[in-house]
Amino acid sequence: MILEEFALLASDTARTKAYLQAMIRDNKLPGLCVVYSDDISGMKEEAEKYQRSVEAEKYFDRNIPILFSLNEAGISYLLLENKDINSEQMKDVLLGLKQKYLIYSGYGGYILKEHLFHMDKKFIHVHAGILPQYRGSTTAYYSFLQEKEFGATAIFLSEGIDEGEMIVQETFPVPEEPVNIDYIYEPYIRSRVLLKAIGKYLQNGELVSGRQPSEGAETYYIIHPLLKHLAIMGIEKTIGRRIL
Repeated sequence: MILEEFALLASDTARTKAYLQAMIRDNKLPGLCVVYSDDISGMKEEAEKYQRSVEAEKYFDRNIPILFSLNEAGISYLLLENKDINSEQMKDVLLGLKQKYLIYSGYGGYILKEHLFHMDKKFIHVHAGILPQYRGSTTAYYSFLQEKEFGATAIFLSEGIDEGEMIVQETFPVPEEPVNIDYIYEPYIRSRVLLKAIGKYLQNGELVSGRQPSEGAETYYIIHPLLKHLAIMGIEKTIGRRIL
C-alpha cells in the first residue's frame, strides 16, 4: 500500500532505518522519501556494497543502508546533499511536494525553524516519551527512572518544543533481553507508534489530533552521564531478573 499523502524526510540515522523497515514490513509505504545528508555519495556506495544478512533482527536491522531499503521496496525518493532541514534547498524541495503529511526523521540538534511552519504541510514527529509529562531530551531514561517503562508520542510539530498536537501515544515495557536503548530500542518504539498513527489515518481518512493538556507537563534536558549510567544499570537489572 502506497500512502500518497505521506512523505518521509529521511536523515541517515538509525531512526530513519527503523521507520523505513517498519513501514516496509507493514506494507505501508510513503509516497515519497526525501533523503538528505552531507554525504550522499557515501550513502550510495554503502547501498551498492551491502550484502543482505540471512539473520533476522528482532527489532530492526541497523546495518541495512537506507538507499538499499528504498530501492528494494521500490519507493520513490529524492536525494538532497544538505544536512540542514532549515536550508533554502530543503525549503524549495518541501514546497514542491504534493504530500500533505511529512514524517520527520531528522538529525539530532536540528530544530525546525519558523518558516517551515508557514507551508501547507503537517510535520509528524514521534517523540521518545509520553507527552506532556516527558518533553525534551533523553526522556527514555527519565521515564525509566521514574516509571520503570518507556513511551512514545506521535505529534504534529509546532514552534514550541514537543508542544504540538498529539495524534497517538503508547507505553512500552523494559525489553526482554539486553539491547542498545539509544540506537535500537528507542528508534524501534518510535516506529511502532508511527505505524499506530498511520493506522489511525487509514481508519479516519485523515490524522485527527488533539491539544496537549497543560497539567503534568515537564521538560527535561540531556541527562547527566551518572543518571544515565544508573538508568542503564536499572534496565540491565530488570532484564536479569526476567532471565533468572
